[in-house]
Amino acid sequence: MSSIPIPARAESHPRLRALNVLRDLPQVADLIELCFHKSMDADGESYLREMRRAASEPSWFRSAESASSVPLNGFVWEENGKIVGNASLISYRHDRKRIHMLANIAVHPDFRRRGIARAVTERAMEQARQRGADELWLNVRDDNPDALDLYADLGFVERGRRVAWLSTEEPRPLPPSDGFAILPRRPDFWPRQRAWLARSYPDELAWYRAWDFKPLAPGLWNWLHLLFVDVNLRQWAATRNGSLEAVLAWISNGTRREPLWLALGADSAPEAATRLLIHARSELRGRRFVLEHPAGPADESIRAAGFIPQRTLVWMRAEGATK
Repeated sequence: MSSIPIPARAESHPRLRALNVLRDLPQVADLIELCFHKSMDADGESYLREMRRAASEPSWFRSAESASSVPLNGFVWEENGKIVGNASLISYRHDRKRIHMLANIAVHPDFRRRGIARAVTERAMEQARQRGADELWLNVRDDNPDALDLYADLGFVERGRRVAWLSTEEPRPLPPSDGFAILPRRPDFWPRQRAWLARSYPDELAWYRAWDFKPLAPGLWNWLHLLFVDVNLRQWAATRNGSLEAVLAWISNGTRREPLWLALGADSAPEAATRLLIHARSELRGRRFVLEHPAGPADESIRAAGFIPQRTLVWMRAEGATK
C-alpha cells in the first residue's frame, strides 16, 4: 500500500457514516441519478436498475455479490435522514493484486461547496488502505474540472483518457484511396495487431474491462472454437502503399450495440481508422456499434467515420507515499 497516498484523517463527523447496503442503496441510486442524469448512458441506467434490484431482492446478494460491481462498501453523508453525499468502494482482483475503485462520488446540488465530496472520498481512501488494497483507482468525466482538481489534490494522477464512441445511423462514403487499401486481416499481421491492441487497451486497466483478444488470433484451433460456439468474427486491415496501418475487429455479441476493436500503431496514419470503420459499417449494415479508444490523434478520424463521442473518462490512480 505504500503507493497509495492517504490524506490526513478527516475529523470525525456525525453525518458521515458507512454505507448500509440493505438500507441505503435506493437513496444512493436516486442521488447518482440526480447528479449525473444529464450525462448518463445506457450502461449507467442499467447500473442504477441493478442497484435498485439489489435493494429490493435480498436474495440477490447471495447469488450475485461476487460477480457484481454494485457497491457493497463505501460512505455516505446524511442530512436530516436524507443521503446527500456518497462515495462507493468497489473491490477487484487482477494478477494477484487487490485493486479498489472509488465510484459514485456524488453530492446533492443543494449541499455542494461544503467539503462533503472531499470528506466521503478521504474516508473511502482510508478504508481502501485498511483493507490492504495494492492499487486505488477512479474515473471522472473530462468535463468536470472541480472533481479533477479535488482528486489531484488527494494524490490521484491521470493514467489515461478514453473516449466512448457510438455510431450514427448511416456510414459516410469512403474518401479517395490515396494509396490505402482495405483487405481481410492476414495471419502475418497478427503480431503487430496484438502489440497495437496492447497499446490501445492496456493491461493496466484490464482489471476493470477484462479485455480478451485471444479469439482474434489466427489458427485452426481458434477458428474451430469460434465455429463451435457460433460466434461471428470479422477482421479487416488497412494498408497504405503495402504497409500495414491499422486493423479493426468485430465479434458479434448479440446486443443492440456491438463492439469494435481498433488497433493503431504509434506511427499509424489516423485516416486509416476512418477507412476501416466506414468499410466495416458498409459490410455490416443495420447494426449500431460502440468503440472505446484512447483520446488523441485518432479522435477526428473516428468522428469522420460517422461516430459521435458519448463521454471521455479520465482514469486516475492514487500514487505517492503513504502519509
